[in-house]
Amino acid sequence: MHVYGDKTIADIVRDMESNDKNGQTQLSEYVSASMREDINRTDAYLNSKHISGDKDHLGREKPFFNIVIAARNVWFRATDLDRKNIKVRSDKNADVIKAFLATLKLQEWMKKAAFGQFLNDWGLSLASHGSSVVKFIEQGGELHSQVIDWNTFFCDAVDFENNPKIEKLWLTPAQLKKRKGYNQELVDKLVDSTRARETVGGQQKDNKSDYILVYEVHGELPLSFITDNEKDDETFVQQMHVISFQEQKDASGDCTYDDYTLYCGRESKDPYMLTHLIKKDGQT
Repeated sequence: MHVYGDKTIADIVRDMESNDKNGQTQLSEYVSASMREDINRTDAYLNSKHISGDKDHLGREKPFFNIVIAARNVWFRATDLDRKNIKVRSDKNADVIKAFLATLKLQEWMKKAAFGQFLNDWGLSLASHGSSVVKFIEQGGELHSQVIDWNTFFCDAVDFENNPKIEKLWLTPAQLKKRKGYNQELVDKLVDSTRARETVGGQQKDNKSDYILVYEVHGELPLSFITDNEKDDETFVQQMHVISFQEQKDASGDCTYDDYTLYCGRESKDPYMLTHLIKKDGQT
């Protein structure tokens, strides 16, 4: 694994994950914000949960009068898009027939790709958080669209476009072994260390324990991360890495990491797109 400056890809991931959990963005002299805290607070309120606990100082259960879901649903209905709303329009009279035929092909593709469900997921995510990350990838000649859960994704809280984006994936051993582009020798090592799924905050999701946590990293990074050649340190290209790591503690309690690069390579463009219902300058 190549080191750029004093950091590897795994170091970048750990730094960004730590900053996502603990970092603050200074919006002005007296105002700071935490993107992760905003996401967690939104999820809590949508699920009728107090962030200060379910009981008061006397041990009594606190009621939650949920006025959030109704407001979210109003936003969702007011901004909802259906497949029928998406059309190809011509800017020349001579191209009207072409636009009509293109619309038919587009509608055919959207039906085949379940794009209506994608639009529903996207609209609900926008109405819930004000902003949503969507992902478009091409596999086997087919375009696939996906709305990314903010609870499995972290990025720069100020500048989304020009910094790496990282998605946490919990995969079963079978899923890992089916991904032919991955280094299968390292996959075998990881399969021996399965664990339970967790949230971004490190809380266990359920009782299942046969998952491997991998990080999918996308961004414009030094080419040397792929070539392992110092001469490429100053050449930045769009690239993708899939990594995993295991934390080890020595006798003194200090943490070290065993890092695994399952895949790395160049890509033509960033698959993630940030969309807004309510955009705030200087905030992802």
